[in-house]
Amino acid sequence: MTLEALRCFCAVAEVGNFRAAAERVHRSQPAVSQQIKALERETGHVLFERRRRALTPAGRALYERARRLLSDSDALERELRDFDEAATGELRLGASDTTTLYFLPPYVKAFAKAMPRTRLVIVNRPTEAVAELVLRGDIDLGITTLPIEHGELVERELFRQELVLVTPKRRRLGHGGKVNLADLRDERFLLLDAHTRTGTLLRDHFRQEGFEPQVVMDSGSFEVIKRYVAEGIGLSFLPRSVVTAADRGLAVTPVQGLPVVRIGAIWRRGAYRSKGAAAFLRALNAE
Repeated sequence: MTLEALRCFCAVAEVGNFRAAAERVHRSQPAVSQQIKALERETGHVLFERRRRALTPAGRALYERARRLLSDSDALERELRDFDEAATGELRLGASDTTTLYFLPPYVKAFAKAMPRTRLVIVNRPTEAVAELVLRGDIDLGITTLPIEHGELVERELFRQELVLVTPKRRRLGHGGKVNLADLRDERFLLLDAHTRTGTLLRDHFRQEGFEPQVVMDSGSFEVIKRYVAEGIGLSFLPRSVVTAADRGLAVTPVQGLPVVRIGAIWRRGAYRSKGAAAFLRALNAE
């Protein structure tokens, strides 16, 4: 049972088909198929239900162990490379597009100055996908919406985002700059997609408050929503930090009782922390 065979097996388990798995591990599809057949001969068990490409009970047990073995193997390689001061390192970081655009730039700049020989690779994914990549060992750190609440992950809160009502600048809502959800029942809204953490948080809050917004569009992009709000298509709720001085056509108004979004760093508990990861966490003041 080799690491290459386990790597091929985990790739098939995660992407669901041999062709995509072969692309992930940079092997031919027949080579991946042969590795899976060899594993099944060695273990004496069928690992996949061939019709659905789903893991069998034996396959699930092997996958859980294999994923940890591969993660530990990769961590060992990075730990050994850290002993070579002349080597060029790599830090793999996962974050959403919004976090990468609005929050990370000054920290990336500080990291580049502190670790000039370490290449930073940023993978842009939603929170749940970033957490899964950290668990698999595919990335070293994640910047996500909290909480994650997974026993194998460490969380460190970095900051909190205040959600505000975003309107075209020409609109005036509320009295004395104060707005309640009840004041907005007749308005049209552009909401963050329910598949995003912030979108889910808002919808849960609306249900608790008995507020049913008139939704004309969902989007996972803050930039798209801002553009459409500026065009007068509807209003929205966004983190205050994403409405900048460049958004001259927009205005923000606090809404009483809106939830707060917590953003933090995550990494796998007990995993080796490279010099690059430690330096980035110091830049974030997360250690």
